[in-house]
Amino acid sequence: MCDMARRLWPSKTAVNLSSRAEISKRAAELWLEGRTEPGADALVNLLRSDAGFALLQSIMEGSGTRWWKEFERGVLIAELEQKQEFLRKQLDQLKEGMK
Repeated sequence: MCDMARRLWPSKTAVNLSSRAEISKRAAELWLEGRTEPGADALVNLLRSDAGFALLQSIMEGSGTRWWKEFERGVLIAELEQKQEFLRKQLDQLKEGMK
């Protein structure tokens, strides 16, 4: 989790982690130093934050369980479909401008 936090928030890592986990900045600093482990409430708060999917990916990395593979695949499909729809709309607008 610490690597994920540093990757997501290379600047002010402890501040970003503490605000999303709803813990003190000092508690976040202790996690990042490896001196303490996060509690269940803090993990739940992180999972419910904008960093939730990245955290879940970090936790599940290498698990190989069927449900996780299917879930992750579903999320990736949904993301690609959103991108595809965005690009389709842009293309339609460009084509309209050519008329």
